[in-house]
Amino acid sequence: MQEKYTISPYTILGLILAFLGGSLTVIVFRSIAPDPLTNLFVIVRELTLFLVAGILILIVIKGEKLNLESIGLHGRHWGKSILWSFALMIIFIAVVLGCLGLFKLVGISYGQGDNKYENISLWVMTLVMLRAGVVEEIFYRGFAMERLYKLSNHWAIYLLVPSLVFGLAHYSQGIGGIIIAFTGGLVMSYFYWKKRNLKMNIMAHFMVDFIPNVLIPLVGGD
Repeated sequence: MQEKYTISPYTILGLILAFLGGSLTVIVFRSIAPDPLTNLFVIVRELTLFLVAGILILIVIKGEKLNLESIGLHGRHWGKSILWSFALMIIFIAVVLGCLGLFKLVGISYGQGDNKYENISLWVMTLVMLRAGVVEEIFYRGFAMERLYKLSNHWAIYLLVPSLVFGLAHYSQGIGGIIIAFTGGLVMSYFYWKKRNLKMNIMAHFMVDFIPNVLIPLVGGD
């Protein structure tokens, strides 16, 4: 039996921030976004999201009085972390390709239907991909999963709930985007729970986004 866990108000605040902080920040910036987007606007948005993650880390350290290992961040096993991140990336990509193949069969669309980032430099896009990898993994895997496990050690709570919220956070990409984010989130969550190594997740998440959005356009550019 799991020991009874006395929940801290800081933990509740942290869960609210982890589940809603990123999405609400994006919604606010979307409401004031120029058309088309500019490099400066995207940089400010991404740095704001990093700031929100920084506030969550302060809640962990100053509020909960815990260290970063409580959200899966530690300095051990860098070599294994890199190797596992490549394995996780390959599995994630396979899941995405499987979803895309299924979407073709059943007629589900995927994507935002526009090219709002067409004027954004690849260097700024790299910042976007880095933020996604770092901030989303801290929110949905490192903090949310660990704290939900303390509240209820049932896998349906600590594994499914963060993945579901992660999927819904990609609503702007349509039902296809939600499904891909949810299923990919489950893969990320499973690996995180097995290894309890958030830097592995961060590296894999970054590469999954970086390769199609920055590396391939960079290599294929004029």
